[in-house]
Amino acid sequence: MTTSRYLLRPVVAGTVLSLGLVTGCGGGDGPSGPKATGQAAPEASASAARQALYTGDPIPGLAAQPAWSVLRRGDANRRCAGSAALPAEQQPRTGDCAVGDAFLLVEDLSAPAASGETRPRTARFLAHLYDAATGEERRSFTVTCVYDPSGGDTPQAATQVQVGTWKDGSPAVLIRDCENTEASGLKKATVYTMYAPSGAKLGSSTYTGEDHAALPVVRGHVLLPGADYDDRSLAPIGGGRNLVLPADAEPLDTGQGYATRGDGVNEPLSVLDQGTGKTLWTTTDLTPPADIAKQSEDGEEADASLYPLHGDQGILVWSASGSDDAVLTTVDLRTGATLAVGPHTTLKQFTQNTGPVVAPDGRTAVVNFAEGAVAWDTRTGAELWRQRTGDKEIRPHTVTPEGVLYAEFDQEDAALAAGTGKLLGMLPEDADIPLAFTTDGYTLVTADNALFAFAATKP
Repeated sequence: MTTSRYLLRPVVAGTVLSLGLVTGCGGGDGPSGPKATGQAAPEASASAARQALYTGDPIPGLAAQPAWSVLRRGDANRRCAGSAALPAEQQPRTGDCAVGDAFLLVEDLSAPAASGETRPRTARFLAHLYDAATGEERRSFTVTCVYDPSGGDTPQAATQVQVGTWKDGSPAVLIRDCENTEASGLKKATVYTMYAPSGAKLGSSTYTGEDHAALPVVRGHVLLPGADYDDRSLAPIGGGRNLVLPADAEPLDTGQGYATRGDGVNEPLSVLDQGTGKTLWTTTDLTPPADIAKQSEDGEEADASLYPLHGDQGILVWSASGSDDAVLTTVDLRTGATLAVGPHTTLKQFTQNTGPVVAPDGRTAVVNFAEGAVAWDTRTGAELWRQRTGDKEIRPHTVTPEGVLYAEFDQEDAALAAGTGKLLGMLPEDADIPLAFTTDGYTLVTADNALFAFAATKP
């Protein structure tokens, strides 16, 4: 089993969109580009008069009708934004639309380069920041990049417009704008600017050189390039003291400010304060749950895997060395103190790639590592329900703010009550599982040549 690394929040599987705004929201451009500062314009003019009509079947856990919609328009390739914490080669196919109480969508307006073309080309992207509840466009961002089409390094929407977190862990938009002082690209700069979900500018930094064009941004800090065996610097966007990330450490999650070292199997797992690089605790310092201690031989350390939970808490999964029987616990990330001991679960024999699915408030979690799903109350450790032997396989994907669990259910997609495991209904065959929600409880669904914003409802 291995420790959790970067965790993604894809929103709508297979979302490829084009925009043309909608019901209940304004269109038009607010201040555009990362050089625009301050609050976005409070009002925007309508950019499309026709309302998209949702004709799909109801989706359990969502309102019967969408709050607003975005129409396809033209042939431009439009999609959810990228993930700021990931390098370019690891960007998820589906992207990330939710940023706080807003949705971020990006249009690729670039003209394709002809085969064998060597003249400099310009890539152009237009990003829209929509109020999740109303669809009003809070702000738009225009990004242009001059590039050499023969170099094989064409700018991509997923790396120029992204969703991340600011220094305090709050959601934020990242815009990477390009500045070319030479048409040949001999001197190239990238401007990293972050914005709050309101559209307000948070900070900006400029870096020169191709190796600084698409660096991960972790909690408002740019992870500067370096060799795998060297400590890495985290430079705060907008200026300030650089932080140091040890070479063998991985950020636990972009929104919490912790890093991990060690895999918890071949060597103890350590948790570091990402701001100072100081080791806060290691699993050697902790006492595993009694059931795990009984299975361990004298002097043999138990195995452990750590996953983010909520705020300054994590899920620590303990197992005796070489055993696939594990116990789920809730721990304080700053001290390592055990806050709750939860139920047993079964691990995969060699690798652990599937993490727990956690409700937005962190109170309920569901996991299926290998042999059936189990849900528990992370505050008390009480088991809520467990998939019985012989039941259809449940593969959890997300829990809505209203307590609905979306999961794969024996090759189909289903909605269940997260607190009881009761089946609420099956998703329509042509509907994707909603995989992320805004902080005010909205998600995006693609259907009928449009994108629809639905509110989560109680089961």
